Amino acid sequence: MFVKIEIILYVARQKSSVHGSKQLFRLDFHPHPQQRSDSSFIGDQEIRTMADALGLYIKQAIQHYVTFNLSCGQKALDSKRMMTEAFDGLMNHLRDMMAGYENEDVLGLLKEMEGLVASEAWYAHIGDRQALRIKHVNEAWSSDLKTRSDKMLVACEQLCNIRYNSDVEKEEAVVGFDEEVEILLDQLTGSTSIKQLQIISITGMAGLGKTTLARTLYSHDLVKNMFDFRLWTTVSPVYQIKGLLLNILSSFIDDYTDEYCEMSDQELGEKLYRKLKGRKYLVVLDDIWDYRVCNNLKVYFPDDNTGSRVIITSREIDVSLHVESARPAHVLRFRTEVESWNIFEKKVFRMGICPGGLEETGRVINRKCEGLPLAIVIASGLLKSNLSITWWGQIAASVCSFMVSDPNQYMHSLALSYDHLPPHLKPCFLFLGAFPEDYEVPVTKLIWLWISQGLIHETGSLMLEDVAEGFVMDLIKRSLLMTSRIKSDSQVKTCRIHDLLRHFCFTKAEEENFLSNNFRYGMLSSMPCFPLELGKSLQKAAVHMVNLRYLAIQAHDGSPHALISNLVNLQMLIISSRKNIVVPNTLWNMVNLRHLYIKSGENLIEEPIFEQVAENDGYYHHPNALASFQTLSQVSPRSCHNIFSRTPNLRKLGFCGPLVSRVGDLEFPNLGTLVHLQKLKLLNTLPHVEATRSCNPIMFPEKLKKLTLSNTGIDWKEMWTFAWLPSLEVLNLKFQACIGEIWETGDAEFRRLKVLKLHDLEIKQWDCSRDNFPRLQRLVIHRCIELESVPMALGKSFALEVIEVNGCSLSAYSTAVELQKEQESVGNNILKVHGKENS
Repeated sequence: MFVKIEIILYVARQKSSVHGSKQLFRLDFHPHPQQRSDSSFIGDQEIRTMADALGLYIKQAIQHYVTFNLSCGQKALDSKRMMTEAFDGLMNHLRDMMAGYENEDVLGLLKEMEGLVASEAWYAHIGDRQALRIKHVNEAWSSDLKTRSDKMLVACEQLCNIRYNSDVEKEEAVVGFDEEVEILLDQLTGSTSIKQLQIISITGMAGLGKTTLARTLYSHDLVKNMFDFRLWTTVSPVYQIKGLLLNILSSFIDDYTDEYCEMSDQELGEKLYRKLKGRKYLVVLDDIWDYRVCNNLKVYFPDDNTGSRVIITSREIDVSLHVESARPAHVLRFRTEVESWNIFEKKVFRMGICPGGLEETGRVINRKCEGLPLAIVIASGLLKSNLSITWWGQIAASVCSFMVSDPNQYMHSLALSYDHLPPHLKPCFLFLGAFPEDYEVPVTKLIWLWISQGLIHETGSLMLEDVAEGFVMDLIKRSLLMTSRIKSDSQVKTCRIHDLLRHFCFTKAEEENFLSNNFRYGMLSSMPCFPLELGKSLQKAAVHMVNLRYLAIQAHDGSPHALISNLVNLQMLIISSRKNIVVPNTLWNMVNLRHLYIKSGENLIEEPIFEQVAENDGYYHHPNALASFQTLSQVSPRSCHNIFSRTPNLRKLGFCGPLVSRVGDLEFPNLGTLVHLQKLKLLNTLPHVEATRSCNPIMFPEKLKKLTLSNTGIDWKEMWTFAWLPSLEVLNLKFQACIGEIWETGDAEFRRLKVLKLHDLEIKQWDCSRDNFPRLQRLVIHRCIELESVPMALGKSFALEVIEVNGCSLSAYSTAVELQKEQESVGNNILKVHGKENS
């Protein structure tokens, strides 16, 4: 157990008690009970990120500095030595963290840090405690310590922001509710808890953390291990029982098909009842506004004395009074000032430490948030991008008039965040009010909708999609968007907006007549956007909506009509179908098309009809290029040999079809003209009888960053060819992508590879060295049940941050855990191992 120690340095202490004492410097520190006298102290801390490690190094150095200046003789010398070691560790950690990110700004900040830690002022020993009683000495010492410490903190924050600019962490767990979590965990999993089915209610006003608390419980390791099924659905004010049942069923059954959509409420409920019968399950019904929804669903939750539980969250306490809850509802309270400050520091600063020069103003702002986490998060978003005392002072003065006791006044604090948005972000933010409450928005879909609405404009040489992605990140950094799910490459996959913020967006948009002229989710009209999936009858109507720029259709009964080309303004076309389809060649007349996303199947795309244009007494083929076309998915390689000359800016491409020649070579259409291609998926549908040979690396575009292989059957000995791809960062090997029992990487060096994913492969032995993957950050191994172990050599790379081992052998997971422990023993606390369903 760690003991919390507050390091508090008091100076100007007088002999007479009437003069009291003055607090100079304060840091919260968490040393190990048996702290050693060397610099390996940081190895005893629980470090989640490199930024956490930096914070601990700085705290350690300050502690030794304080001890050094309050001690004499050998103790002072020991503290001086440990302070030097802490500074050395800090600089080594910074250099390792910024490896590969060196530019003029980084080098300048590192040089500044070197000057700060090497300053002779750190080693100018003041003397014994008698000297500290001299007023001008302690005041000068106090000022100097704060100045140097603040400069170090700000420089480290800037380096962290550069290093992790594109990486986003998931929403943090609740702060200050340890007691509630412990109580609720006991009700969920305790050995003395009641075995009958019970309903647990969590209530409180919006923004207090009801959903976050429920998700903390839902994701707790103990809960994961104790329950056979964990099911989550969001209810919201407008709901349908059928929709809720479909959401619950789709989250945990393997044979989910469209046939479920045709079932009645009763049939779906009986299906759910049979699935849960005799099992121990946990169901979370989030954001209930009507108590009847819980009572209507409860009849489908069997009570077999297995210890099953249902958690409901609601803003209305009355809801919990009308359901058969075994205990009174857990009404969430506001955070205390200490808890609020903890949240504030974590949201504003990556290292979780506020510089002393900003702390007084920061605490004023924090107190004005009145303990509401949402208000703290919004205020943090205003502050984190500007650490000047002037800006913080302006925010403190403005927030005072908005953060009042009346909860309705929090709308003014939301308006403050909105008013401080740059003009280009305001319409993008208001657009979020069009989505349903608690809707988890895919970032790609959001970006496409923004573009189709004309909310994104060209910036320099950047594509619109890149500009829009920057807008998403900006809104996240401002705490106006929350991250829901993250891709393996640390990019945001889905995001969501808090209910209060959504309500504000909707209200503000109506005031400004924004949504009425733009987009309302799920309405059929001649508006520029139409995200609903259309059946065949509506497809015919849609082709006459010439202003459409976004269209999603279901082509279950056939291919899209040739008249689709009438939609000359269409930019995004999404097609889903149970059958393979043929995309008509009239597509090539749609000069504004940016993305053609087909969700599944082996689909054909008709080649363009080349017009003969006279030139120099002869003829040549001169089709117009689709200059904005960037995404093409799930198309057969057999239909793509003569189309890429028309798509020079294609960035995402997915082949589905025969990709292996008769002699066993991997082959696909020539991609030489696709100089901007970044993501490529190869799904082979015609396996070869023997292991496949890879193709020449020059067949892949130089800028390719992500490659996914599935069912290609490549011999593991051929994997060296992919090491020659100069820009490859993510390699995803799915079912039968490679065959064979042994992968010996040999001398192959995947120089820029950051993410490696192995799914459903028959590999048994994997031999490699750290030189094979010098920049690997994330390793994901799913359902490779024959794999005996994870190579221990991978742990020698300090770049590796996460290893996921799911559905594999227990020995494979155990070696990953052993690898983590080995790295911890040598001071590398960054690497984390996650695993489930390993046996």
